[in-house]
Amino acid sequence: MTIGEQLRNARRARGITIEQIASVTKISPGVLRALEADDLAKLPGWVFTRGFLKAYAREVGLDPHETVVSFLAQITPPEEENEADARRSRDDADTASLTTEHSTDLGQMIAVAMIVIAVVAYLGLHKRTAASAQASAPAVSSEPATPAPADTPVATTGVVTPTPVASEASDLKVDLTATGPCWVAATADAELRVQRLMNAGDHETVTARETLTLRVGDPATLTFSLNGAAGRSLGQAGQPVTVKITRQNYRDYLAR
Repeated sequence: MTIGEQLRNARRARGITIEQIASVTKISPGVLRALEADDLAKLPGWVFTRGFLKAYAREVGLDPHETVVSFLAQITPPEEENEADARRSRDDADTASLTTEHSTDLGQMIAVAMIVIAVVAYLGLHKRTAASAQASAPAVSSEPATPAPADTPVATTGVVTPTPVASEASDLKVDLTATGPCWVAATADAELRVQRLMNAGDHETVTARETLTLRVGDPATLTFSLNGAAGRSLGQAGQPVTVKITRQNYRDYLAR
């Protein structure tokens, strides 16, 4: 099994994608795929390839040194490298590997620092908000509140006649008075009580327990009171109208 296959199998076993390794190691996905394919033509010089091998092996759980040794046993670097170049290559590769390691550590340090800064900023904002709320809260006096003075009766002169209001009796009592010719029908609790032509000065009184229905031929010639309170106009002159008064809505038919 080639080194590329070992790297690919180790990556897949960990469920890691090429893009994830590229994000951590800062190595381009194309170079990582070339390593897995043992494609030397698509790899940079041996100086960088050695560092890339170590970084890749470290991320997939393989021993970096053994991976490089196995790769050298599998693929011999170009012969035109002299000894000085080889030493420079090893030094540069180690530097690239160290840089990759430092970049990973630096990324983790930056992430931790951002979390710490966010926590400090949140605590500072929370303290300022609490202080502002405390400063804006109204002061509470420890002295007992002085009771408000009672209303002082004011002397008045003359007699004031109270406005009649509908009584809260359990029944509905309507007093009808005609001021001119008017046909009227009154039904109390589904029982017809009045059905006739009323002339000026005629009166009728009808009492109901729940529902009172009035049919008026000319609302302009009829006035009424409801439980002792004056009623409002039921409509316009010459326009017949039918109203249904109940214990729940009877106040709607009182004069305002």
